[in-house]
Amino acid sequence: MEAKKRFKLYKSGKLWCCAAVAFGVMAFGTVDGQADDATPAAATTSQVSMATSQAVTTPAADNTSSAQTSTDPAKATTPVAGSTTTTAPADNGASVAKTESSASVSGNPTAESATTTTLNVQQQAAVPVTSRAVTTAAYAATNNLTTADTLDISAYQPNISEETFRQYHNQGINNVVVKLSESTGWTNAYAQQQVSRAQAAGMAVSAYHFVRFTTAAQAQAEAQLFARMARSVGLGNDTLMIADVEDVPQTRYGGIVNNLNVFFQTLSSLGYTNHGVYTGLSYDRQYNVSSTVGKARTWVAMYYLDYSANATRSNYMRSLGYGAWQYTDRWNGSIDASIDFGMFANYAGHQTTSAANLDNFNINANNNTLDVAGWFADNNNEGKNNRYVILLDQDNGNREIVRQQVSAVSRPDVANAFSGIYGAGNSGFNASFALTGSLADAIAKGHRIQVIIRYTSSGDGNSDYNDHWFNGTAFNTNIANLDQVQITNGGITIVGWHAADQAAGRNLHELILLDSTTGKELARQTVNNVSRADVGRAFGNVYNSGNSGFNVSFNMNDKLKAAIMNGDSLQVISRYSSQENGGNIDYWFTPQALNNNIAAVDDFSLYNGHLRVTGWHAADKSVLEPNQLILLIDNQTGKEVARVNAATVKRPDIARLYPSVINSGNSGFVADFNIAEHSGLQRALLEGHSLRVLARYCDSESGEGNVTDYWSKQAKSFANDKSSQRLESFGIDGNNVRATGWYADSRSAGAQAMYVILLDATTGREVGRQQVTNGRARADVAAANPEIYGASQSGFDVAFNIQGNDALTAALKAGHQLQVVARYTNDKQSGEGTFVHYFFAPQSFQQNLGYLDSLTMKQDGSVQASGWHISNQIIGRPYHYVILFDATQGREITRVRVSNQVDRPDIAKLYPNVYGSATSGFSVNFASSAAIRQAISSGHSLQVIDRYSAAQDGNSDYVDLWSSLRRLSL
Repeated sequence: MEAKKRFKLYKSGKLWCCAAVAFGVMAFGTVDGQADDATPAAATTSQVSMATSQAVTTPAADNTSSAQTSTDPAKATTPVAGSTTTTAPADNGASVAKTESSASVSGNPTAESATTTTLNVQQQAAVPVTSRAVTTAAYAATNNLTTADTLDISAYQPNISEETFRQYHNQGINNVVVKLSESTGWTNAYAQQQVSRAQAAGMAVSAYHFVRFTTAAQAQAEAQLFARMARSVGLGNDTLMIADVEDVPQTRYGGIVNNLNVFFQTLSSLGYTNHGVYTGLSYDRQYNVSSTVGKARTWVAMYYLDYSANATRSNYMRSLGYGAWQYTDRWNGSIDASIDFGMFANYAGHQTTSAANLDNFNINANNNTLDVAGWFADNNNEGKNNRYVILLDQDNGNREIVRQQVSAVSRPDVANAFSGIYGAGNSGFNASFALTGSLADAIAKGHRIQVIIRYTSSGDGNSDYNDHWFNGTAFNTNIANLDQVQITNGGITIVGWHAADQAAGRNLHELILLDSTTGKELARQTVNNVSRADVGRAFGNVYNSGNSGFNVSFNMNDKLKAAIMNGDSLQVISRYSSQENGGNIDYWFTPQALNNNIAAVDDFSLYNGHLRVTGWHAADKSVLEPNQLILLIDNQTGKEVARVNAATVKRPDIARLYPSVINSGNSGFVADFNIAEHSGLQRALLEGHSLRVLARYCDSESGEGNVTDYWSKQAKSFANDKSSQRLESFGIDGNNVRATGWYADSRSAGAQAMYVILLDATTGREVGRQQVTNGRARADVAAANPEIYGASQSGFDVAFNIQGNDALTAALKAGHQLQVVARYTNDKQSGEGTFVHYFFAPQSFQQNLGYLDSLTMKQDGSVQASGWHISNQIIGRPYHYVILFDATQGREITRVRVSNQVDRPDIAKLYPNVYGSATSGFSVNFASSAAIRQAISSGHSLQVIDRYSAAQDGNSDYVDLWSSLRRLSL
C-alpha cells in the first residue's frame, strides 16, 4: 500500500498467469498490485492516550498562583528514549528491519534505557476537514491531469508540506488516507502532521491499519491500537477506518474473515463505526475479505504498466463493484494513487461538532516547568470567553493541583480543518506551570497528572463551563545509559547519565558498584553531576536531563579483583535520594558478567582470490588477551587450513547490543586470507569442503598461549554445488585442434591455474594439455551466473598443434573421438595437485567429403580431372594420389601422384573446421593411353578416386573418396 515496497511483475521479471486476473492482464497489462505493507524505517512509536470529553466541577486549587510563561509551540518535540527494532515480512518473505526511533545521544544509549511515555506533540495538529475539492474528472479533463482523486501515505512520505497537499488538492485530489498503525506495536510518527496538513489543505482524511493478526485476541489488540492512534491525532468517530488486509504470511488462512469481523466489532465498541477494507484483487477472490463490509466499502489494488488511466480500465474496475481502485504507486513519482468509485465520497463522514488535541504535555527541563499546549473547539463553547487550563492529581481523587487562566491562541490550521465548529480559529491554548509545591509533590510520588481545558463564562472558572478532559500522564520517566565501562588493571571507569523526573528534590546522587552474584556492595561514590547537553537535547522533557551525566572511577580494590577473578557479575546502580523526601530513585543497570564470550560472522565471502572474514568477537578476557586472530577450519577434516592476525575495528552497534561486555565497542575484526598463500585453504576449496571460522583472543601474536576461542555455529561451503559450462567450439583450425568455451565452478576459488586437457576418448589417453591464458574474461557468464564465484574468469581458448604431436596425429588419423577436459588446479606448473574438472562430451573428428568438379577428355587423348577432397583422417597420410578407375570392369586404369595442392578458399569457408580444407583441391591429367581409349570407346563407366595414403606407393593405409560414375566419349 505504501510506495517503494511493491512486488509487481514489472519489477520482479516474473510472469504470472492466473485466471483471477486474466482479464485485467489482457486489458491492462497488469497484475494485482497489492503491496506487502512493510513497516518503514525510522518510524517513532509513541505511547498515546485516548481523549475523553466530560464536564465536571473541580475542587478549589491547592495553589491558585502559577507561572504563565508563554511557550513557543514550534519548539514542542517528542524525544523517545532507547531504540526499538522490529521486523515485518518483506514482499518476498524476507525480513525487513525497521528502526522505529532512536534519540541521538552521545555514548550510544543502551537497551536498559527506559522508554519515555509521551503524548502526541505536533503543535499544528488538526483532524478531519469538511471541504471538498473540485470534481476530479472534470478538473482532469480540462487540465490534462491524472484522474486520481485519492492518495494514501505513511511514514514513507514523512515531510509532505501543507502547501504540497494544497497543490495536490488543486489538481483534484480530494481524499488522503493516512497509515496510523500496524500489528500491535508500530505507529506512524508522522501521522499527526500528515493528518493536520492534509486537512488544512482542505482534503478529506481517512485512516488505515496494516493487519497482521492471526487470532481474535490479536485482532482486538490491533483494533485498540488503531483507535488510540486515531483518537490521538484528532480523528473523530465518523472517520472512515480501513483495515489494510494484504497477502502476507500472517493473513494467509481461511479464518481471516472471522478475525476481521472481531477487529471491526472492537473498533465499533471504541466509537469508530465507519469501516472499510483495502486489499488486492486476487487476495479478495481467494479469502473474500470484502464480505465483512461489502464491496462498496472495499478499496481494491490492481496496477498496470503504463500508469495512464483511461476509460476502459476504469470502467472495468468499476464494473467489479468495488468502492475504490488503487491503480498505481508512482503518482507524482512515488505515491500510491486511487480512483474513488464512491467509497470515500459516500462513507467518509464529516459531521464533527467538537474536537480537541493535546499537542504538548511535557516537562521543560530548561525552564523547570510543566508545559501544556493544545486546542479545543466545540459548538458548546459559544458565550464562554474565559479559558482555564487545570491540572488534576488523578491518583489523589482527581484533586485539583493548580490552574492557570490562558488567552486564546490563533489556530488557522484548526479553522481550516473544522470550519463548521464554533471558535476553531482561536481554539489554541498554552500554559506553563512551575515545578513547585503540590505539582512537584504529585510528580515525585509518580501520580498521574490530568489536563482539563475549560471554557467558562464565570471569572473564577467554577460555573457555567464546558470542559475537555485529556488522559492523565504519570511523569515518572527514569532513563539512563552507560556510555562506557572501561576495565583495566587499575580499576573501573564508568561514564554515563541518569535522568529521572522524580529526581526533583532529591539532590544526593550516588553511584554504587555491586557484585550481583554475591549481592555484596563493592564500592560507592558520590557523583558530581556533569553537563550533558546531548541528553538535554534528546530528552528535554525529562527533569534535569541536561545535567544528568556522571564520570566515576573505582580503584581496583581487593573485593573488585576477587569478583573479576571469580567471573562474578558486576552491577552499577545510579541513585537519587534525599532525607527530606524519603525514598530512592534508582536505576539498576544490567549486570555485567566478566565471563562473556560472544561473536558473530558478518561476512564470509570470496573476493578476487581472497577470502574475507568480517564480524565481531566480544570477550571480557580480551583485556588480558589483546591479540585477535581468525582461524579457518576444514569442517570435513577438522584441521586448521589458515590463520591470520585480524585487524580490530570499532563496533558501536555491538556496544549498544552488549554494553555489559568489556570490549564490545572495540570488538570488530577484519581478516583477509590471500588464498594463494595458504595451500591447505586451496585444497579445502577445490575439494568443496565447508569451512568454519574460529575467532580467537590470545596473549601472544602467534595465537598460541592463553586463548579465548569462539567457534562459528555454522560451517560455510563455497562450492554451493553449482557449476556451469559450455564447449562453444571444438574443431580443426589450420594445423591446430582448437577448443573454446567456459567452465564456471565456485570451487575454482582454491585454484592457482586453469588447464584444458585434450583426451583421445576412444583410447582414454591424454593427447595434450595447456594452461589457459587466452579468453578467460567472460563478463557474459558472470552476468548469467552471478552466484558462481570466478564466473567472470571462466573462459578458455586453447589450440593444440597437430604437427609434432604423434599422439594427437594418431588419434585424428584413426578417426578417434576427442574430448575436452576443463580443470582448475592449485598446481600452476603441471596442472596436477588438487583439482576440480569437467569432462565435456566426446566429439568425433571423422570427416570425408569431396566432389569431382569435372572429368573431360582432351584432343590429345588425355583425361583431365579436377575437384576437392577433405578429411581429418588425411593427417598422418602424406601421399596423395588421384586414380582413374574403370567401374565397368572393376579395375584401375591409371593413377597420378599429386604433388601440388590446389587452393580452395570456397571449401575452407564451407568447412573451416576440417583439416586442410583451404588446400583441398586437385587438378590432374591422365596421359593418353590405349587403356583409356579402350574404356572410353567401349562406353565403360569411369570413377575418380582421390586417395591419401601413409604408404609411398599409395597401396596401403589410405583414406579414399570415390566420385560418382561418369562416361566420356572420344
